[in-house]
Order: sequence, then structure tokens, then C-alpha cells
Amino acid sequence: MINKAEGKLPKELVHMAFILVLGAIAPMLDTTMVNIAVNQFAYDFHTSLNTIQWVITGYVLATAIAVPFSGWLINRFDGKHIYLAAELLFLISSVLSGASWSIGSLIAFRLIQGFSAGLIIPLLTTLLVKAAGQENMGKLMSIVGLPIILGPILGPVIGGGL
Repeated sequence: MINKAEGKLPKELVHMAFILVLGAIAPMLDTTMVNIAVNQFAYDFHTSLNTIQWVITGYVLATAIAVPFSGWLINRFDGKHIYLAAELLFLISSVLSGASWSIGSLIAFRLIQGFSAGLIIPLLTTLLVKAAGQENMGKLMSIVGLPIILGPILGPVIGGGL
């Protein structure tokens, strides 16, 4: 007979997972949120659709470039501090993206935003594996998978509302 108490995760681990996942929700939403505003950006910045597409393409490319860097960074420095720095960089670049004065500044800030977002998800997973161990990772996947599933679904809805 299986003891139900043995199958439960420690509360500290669940709290840590929720905190890390909470920090990953904004980057996941942001990945698809901007897609709704492409035409409005072209109108507001008086530029072509080809130029506006760099707002999205640059973000995705910067995200992809950041993933290998996250492994290198976590091997050289403390993962917690890197995660917090990535969150702070994402916040600052998000504010600057919202305050962009030209299409060039928007693209530049979105590149920084994409790079920081690309650090957050791999760091989240690495920190959880280190804290939980391989034996508990399967139990944590439902918590970790939440922003990955909800981001693409809710991003356009929230972006349309804004």
C-alpha cells in the first residue's frame, strides 16, 4: 500500500515552483501579445509591415540566442541571481518597449526583452531540477507547464484587450 504522504511534494518546493513560474508568465504572454498590435505599430510609427515584423522576429531570435547562454551563466554564477537579473532586465526592457519613441528603439528594446525572456525559462527549469531532484521533477511538471501552455493562449487575448 502506498502512503499518500510520501507522494506529496514538500511545501517549500511547491512555493518555490509557483514563485519561479509566476516570473515566467510575463515572458510567455509577451511572446504572442505583440502579434495583435502589428498593424497599429505600423500606423503609429509610420513604417512598413516589413520593418514592424522585426519587432516580433527580433524578439524570437534573441530568445533563441539566450537559451545556450543560460546554461553557461548558471555554470559560472549563482542561478538565483541570474534569474533575478533576467527578471529585472525583462521588466526594464518591457517598460522601455512601452515608452519607445521610434521603431528603432522599439526593436532594440524588444531584442533585450527577448534575450532576458530566453534566459528565464531554462533558468526556471534548471533551478527546479536542482532544488527538487530528478525524482520529484515529474510531479512539478504540471506547475512548470502552466505558463508554457497559457502564454500562447492568453497572450493575444490580453494584448487585444490592452
